[in-house]
Amino acid sequence: MSQYLVLSQVDIQNANSIAGLTWGFPAITQFLGFTHALSRKLSKNYGGEYDFELVGCGVISHCTHNKVYRPKQYADFEFLQSRNPPVLEKHKNGKKVPTIEEGKMNLTVSFIIEIDDVLTLTEEQIKELENKVLELCYRMRIAGGTVLNIKKAKILSASTQKQQSDMLKKIKRLTMPGFVLLDRKDYLQQHYQELLEKYNEEKETEEKPQVLDAWLNFSALKYKAIPELHEGQSVADENTPANWGYVPKPSLDSPIPGYLIPLMTGYKAISNLYAPGEVKNTRDETTHSRFVEAIHSVGEWKGMHNTKDVATIIWRYKHDEQWYLCEQNNSEPVVKTIASKSNEVKESQTIKLNEALNLF
Repeated sequence: MSQYLVLSQVDIQNANSIAGLTWGFPAITQFLGFTHALSRKLSKNYGGEYDFELVGCGVISHCTHNKVYRPKQYADFEFLQSRNPPVLEKHKNGKKVPTIEEGKMNLTVSFIIEIDDVLTLTEEQIKELENKVLELCYRMRIAGGTVLNIKKAKILSASTQKQQSDMLKKIKRLTMPGFVLLDRKDYLQQHYQELLEKYNEEKETEEKPQVLDAWLNFSALKYKAIPELHEGQSVADENTPANWGYVPKPSLDSPIPGYLIPLMTGYKAISNLYAPGEVKNTRDETTHSRFVEAIHSVGEWKGMHNTKDVATIIWRYKHDEQWYLCEQNNSEPVVKTIASKSNEVKESQTIKLNEALNLF
């Protein structure tokens, strides 16, 4: 049986727009963090009232507005900054209060939150739970931003195939028009393999391509000059006129490709696990701590109307001793061949950025 909590058309003000090396939309870790915080307020395991937990979250974007400006035409965008808090100005002996660089945005999103257990509640109790969720959300932060309005909170469930189909239609009505965020780490693996094959065939480039090169191909917006050859001219020269044309991002197998973006999807440990109180100035002295770095992958914005199965758009935590990742179950791992001097070893795995940079 599938059960979901749908938060429709959530208006958020001043959310964090910077995620690792990228900016423009909050990291998926921040939305899963909101899901976990809401679960702690509802579940009996953390002192709440209900016998369930919220274990995953799908994200649908409706509208975004980054607080940026251009100092001049064709210049890079810059974030609007302010000195906070300005009340400290009089305590600085005439000196300016320092500006802490921040990237803020306003956005409207919807969430499809997965419930891990079957709810045995009456219609009246379900309505009460929905109102409870709305009450809690208005008192919470999402990606560091303030929740201004939530159009509707709805709990939906389905067990049979017919009910699953009807539930999907209801979810689409609550979340359209919008674009759902998908995990496309398999595209990054595929493109990286293509770069390696091209390098092995041509042997023209000086350096062997890295996973970072493949990731940057999805991140950068590229244009190239397309020469306009005259009649009888086969090779362009310095006097040949040209038009600038957009260089599309790497070709994909998807029959209906969406808009591909660089995406922060978790963290990688870069230190040992420290005992509580061992590291100074941490949030509390009862929790273990560890230093980490951001992990980046590739995501895709795709129209919500293309969704065939709700389970494939739900982001979930996946973690072990070193990795803390957010993933979806919408793709199969790519088989990667590692060539050694003596033999070839084939293994099925997910390529992680730092490991791959050290491996190849």
